[in-house]
Amino acid sequence: MHEMTASDMLRDPLIRQLLRADRISLASFAALLDAASQRHARRAAESAPPRPATPEAWNGEVLSTV
Repeated sequence: MHEMTASDMLRDPLIRQLLRADRISLASFAALLDAASQRHARRAAESAPPRPATPEAWNGEVLSTV
């Protein structure tokens, strides 16, 4: 068993049948999945540890080796 992607969920016959029974359009379900994905990505980015500075961010400064 694998986790379903949003695309998998939109194509799944059982999910489509449930959406139809609940009178939820495929477009509104797709929008809900998209919003949840964006919210998840935003929260993951906020909780990610800080990234080390790239050489471009050093502005030519020499870092101490002490």
